[in-house]
Amino acid sequence: MAEETEIALMVELASEHFLQGCSKVEIAQRHGISRFQVARLLDAARDEGIVQIRVVNPLDSGQDHAELAEALGISTVSVVAQRSDESLRSALARRAAGLLQQRLQDGARLGVAWSRTLMHLPEHLRSLPEVDIVQLVGPLSAPGTSTAASTGLIHTLGSLAGGQVWPLPTPLVVDNDEVASSLRGMTEVGAALEAADELDVALVSIGGWGEGASTLWGRFSPEEQASAEEAGVQAECSGILITGDGQVARSGMEDRVIGVRPDQLRRTRVIALAPAQGHPEAVLAAARAGFVDDLILSGELAAEVAQLIS
Repeated sequence: MAEETEIALMVELASEHFLQGCSKVEIAQRHGISRFQVARLLDAARDEGIVQIRVVNPLDSGQDHAELAEALGISTVSVVAQRSDESLRSALARRAAGLLQQRLQDGARLGVAWSRTLMHLPEHLRSLPEVDIVQLVGPLSAPGTSTAASTGLIHTLGSLAGGQVWPLPTPLVVDNDEVASSLRGMTEVGAALEAADELDVALVSIGGWGEGASTLWGRFSPEEQASAEEAGVQAECSGILITGDGQVARSGMEDRVIGVRPDQLRRTRVIALAPAQGHPEAVLAAARAGFVDDLILSGELAAEVAQLIS
């Protein structure tokens, strides 16, 4: 640590340079020292924490699109600006992390679905208000996924929040109704499903529907796929199938899904991330269903949604 006299000089020089805009030559002449000494003292001021530089990117908070939000009948629309070194999924999660700080208060209950996008959330969170965390759905039981990864996300968020945690250690979809019923009867699973009755905020992801547009599609039998197509399904949210006019569709697979119910989502404030590029119909369907309050999406998808509803 520098001596007090040197610290006082560093503060004075830093104020003249960074706040008053004086050049190093001007400061050197004013204090009767060389400009090299000025440069050394300014560098030392940074090292000592006397000078702290903060860079704020206004685009990190997302661009607000009030007109689109009004057209969709929701509260807010945030369009993210993707950084050069991040994926779109990470950019969406970054904005979600910022919104959580605004929407949550100590003592609240946050529901979090599993998705490939939401798995990026911990990258952008340093802390959370003191809230309880409820896992809304698990991952699809497919190669490259595991219930451990989704439960890890929930426990990571729980450690940041410091509240109670209700993990849901099951896949989103199981092979048959009997397995699903058995899993729902487990104490831990039942507690998580019941805890979703009292959510204050929910964090979910909106997916498209159809072959190539949804990872859930591949878990359906041909009969269930045909039934969903006949029903007019255009979106999926936490295992819930949604038709173009915002109705919850039945395809015969609902009893195989373990997760949050439509009525539970509709009772809470939902922050919805939309990574499904090229599928504006999915965003519109989810908004019509009442599963969206705060929408986060890319500029490209926002333009497609606006065109669809114009």
